[in-house]
Amino acid sequence: MVIATDADVDGMHIRLLLITFFLQFFPDLIRNKHLYILQTPLFRVRNKKKTFYCYSDEERISAIKSLGQNPEITRFKGLGEISPGEFKNFIGDSIRLDPVIFRKEDRISQLLEFYMGKNTPDRQNFIIDNLRVEEDVA
Repeated sequence: MVIATDADVDGMHIRLLLITFFLQFFPDLIRNKHLYILQTPLFRVRNKKKTFYCYSDEERISAIKSLGQNPEITRFKGLGEISPGEFKNFIGDSIRLDPVIFRKEDRISQLLEFYMGKNTPDRQNFIIDNLRVEEDVA
């Protein structure tokens, strides 16, 4: 099972809600390491000969250096901006999947209380602190 959301605060919130759903109703999917988060590229850097999909600012800078002068740089702001034809280019052999895993000390009831409890400020801070934000620099 793969969860695919936008790489922003709203996408992270949706991701946490989906993980909470699986924790509540299908915990064995997570225990058995069958739930993954799809990492989607933040940038496409290309010229007429080669295309790089970049998941961080560092990868974007490296791709620009590799392609030389004046590559085309596209900043993906969400999954809706990635066409189906393009989507297939980074879900093949180079797919980036992060497994959702339990630590031995994790308890489902405690996780559910954190993700669905009345601690909205703590949860919001968790989302903000764990969200990777890339500068929108070309």
